[in-house]
Amino acid sequence: MLENSLQWIRLTHVLVLVFLVGLFFHSDLAPLEETHWDSPIYLQLSKRAAETNTLADYHQYAQDIPLGPGDGAHWYFMRIGHILLLSEVTRLVGANESALVAMQWLYRIFMALGLALTIMLSHQLVKLFKRNAPDSNSANSFWWAGYFFAAITYIASDSYRGLQGHLVSEPPAFLVLVLFAIALLKAIERRSLFIASSAGILLFLLFFIRVDAVLPGVIFLVLMACTLIFMKRLNTLSVIAVTSLVSLSLYLVYAWWFYPLVNPQVLLEFSSNAKEVFFSAPLKSIFSIIIAGGLLWVGACVGALRWREPIILFAMIWLLLSLLPLLIDSLNGRAVQSRMAFYIVLPLLILAGEGGRWIAQAFVKQKRILPVVLVLSVTLMIALVPYSMILNARNFAAIYLPPEIQQYLFTSLARKGSIQSNQQSHDSKLGLFVRPMYERWTVEFLKMKEMGDYLYASNIKAYLTWSGYDASIGQHSLQSYVELLRYFGKKNPSDKSFVTERRPNENTPCTEYLSTNFEPIVFCSTFTASDIQILKENKGVLYVLSAEGYEIPNLAELKLKKMLSIPPFALYEAIE
Repeated sequence: MLENSLQWIRLTHVLVLVFLVGLFFHSDLAPLEETHWDSPIYLQLSKRAAETNTLADYHQYAQDIPLGPGDGAHWYFMRIGHILLLSEVTRLVGANESALVAMQWLYRIFMALGLALTIMLSHQLVKLFKRNAPDSNSANSFWWAGYFFAAITYIASDSYRGLQGHLVSEPPAFLVLVLFAIALLKAIERRSLFIASSAGILLFLLFFIRVDAVLPGVIFLVLMACTLIFMKRLNTLSVIAVTSLVSLSLYLVYAWWFYPLVNPQVLLEFSSNAKEVFFSAPLKSIFSIIIAGGLLWVGACVGALRWREPIILFAMIWLLLSLLPLLIDSLNGRAVQSRMAFYIVLPLLILAGEGGRWIAQAFVKQKRILPVVLVLSVTLMIALVPYSMILNARNFAAIYLPPEIQQYLFTSLARKGSIQSNQQSHDSKLGLFVRPMYERWTVEFLKMKEMGDYLYASNIKAYLTWSGYDASIGQHSLQSYVELLRYFGKKNPSDKSFVTERRPNENTPCTEYLSTNFEPIVFCSTFTASDIQILKENKGVLYVLSAEGYEIPNLAELKLKKMLSIPPFALYEAIE
C-alpha cells in the first residue's frame, strides 16, 4: 500500500511538472503568432456561432448544404465541436483582443494537459502488461526520468509549438484522445462498464470536435481488443463492446439528426475528394508527418531497439497503424500537414520514454556513457542545425535530380509541370524538423482591428475588395485578414443563419449583395467590370485592402486614394 502511494506521489509530481513546463515553455507566443492560416477563419466562425443557433441551423438546413471538402458549411461542420468551443469564449468575453488571449491560454492548457496525461496513459499501459520495472524505487526513478526527458524533447519541438495555444482543432482533439485512451484502460483494469460508457462518449466527442480525429481513437480501440484476445483476457472484452456500442449509438443518432452531413458514404466521398482540393507531392507530406513527431523520434528509435518488451511492441504496432492512413494519403497525393499527424505523439512518447528509461538505467547502473552522448548529440543536431539546410537540399534536388524523382518532391511539378522558385531562403529558424513557413504565419491582428475600427466608425455602406496573392512565392491570402475585420466588426443579427449566410464569391457578382445596417461592409474577393459599372451608376463606395508585396487589383479606370496606412497594410478608396 505504501509503495503504491509513493508511486502515485511521484506520478503526480511528474505530471504537474510536465504540465507547467508545457504550459509556459512557448509563452513568448502572442495570439495568432506563428500560427496556421486556418486560425483566423475559425476565429470568425466562432463569432458567427456565438451569435446564432448553430446546431439548430445545421439540423434545419442539412439537406440544402452542398457536400464537399471545399470552404463552406459542410467543411465547417466537420470541425463543429471545435468551433462551438471557441464560440463560447467569444460569447463570454466578446469579439475582442481579450477573447484571443483567453482562447490562446485555453488551448495551451489543452496541449499541456494532454501531454501530461499521455505519461499517465503510459503508466496505465505498464500496469496492463504487468512489467516489473516500477516495482522498486530505483526502477521507478529511471522510468520517471525517461518519460520526463521524452516529454521535454517534445515540448522543445517546433511541432508542439505549432499546436500549443493555436486556434486549430488539434489541441482539443489531442486532449480528448488521451482522455479516451486512459478511460478505456481504466475500464479494462476495473472491468467497469460505467467507465467503458464514459470512454464511448469520449470517442464520439472526438468525432464531434474533428471528424477525422475519431480514426486514431478507433485504431486504439481495435488494437486494445486484439491485445486482450492475445493476452487471453476474454472477460474484459465486454468493456470493448460497451465502449463501441455507446460510441456507435451516439454516432447513429447524430448522423440521423444531421442527415446527410456525416453519413458513411458522404464521409468517404468527402475524404476522397479532399485530394483534389488539398494536393501535395508524396515526400513532402511524408516529411510533414516526421515533423509532427519532433525530437521524439530520437528516443523512439532507441526504445524500438528493445522491441521484445510487450509495451514497446504494443507502441510500435500502435505507431505503425496510426501512420498507415497518413502514408496512404501521402502516397495518393493528398496534402498532409504536420498538425494533422498530432496523434502519432501518443505511441511515440511511449517509445521515447522507454528509450529514455533504458539509457538512464544503463548510465547509472552500468556506467555506459556512449548511449547518453549519442542521443544528446543527435537531439542537439536536429534541434540546432539551421532549417536553411532543408531549403538548400530542395534547391539541390531541383537542379540535379532527374524529373522522374522530382515529381515525388515538388507539388508544383506534379500538378503544373514546372518547379516554382523558392522564395523562402531567408528562413533562419533552427531545427531540421521545423514546420514550413506557410504553417507558421504571424497574423498581425491588432493592425487589422485598427483598420476595422476605421472602416466601421463612419458607418458608411460600402464594398471592400482586396489584393490577390501568389502562393508560389509563399504569400497567404488576405482573406484571413478580412475574416479578422469581420470578427472585430459589427455583431450579427440574432436571426441570421450560420449555415445559409450568402457571401460573395468568384462565381457571383459582388453587387448582387447589399450592405445592411447590421453589416454596412460587403466583403468581396473579386470586383468585375460589370460590378464597377453598377457601382458607378449607384454612386457606391468601394474600398481596397492591400499589403506590401501584393499586387493591387485592376479596377479599370478607377483611381485609388489612400485612406489609411498601417504598414504593411493600406486601405484605399476607389474614385472616378
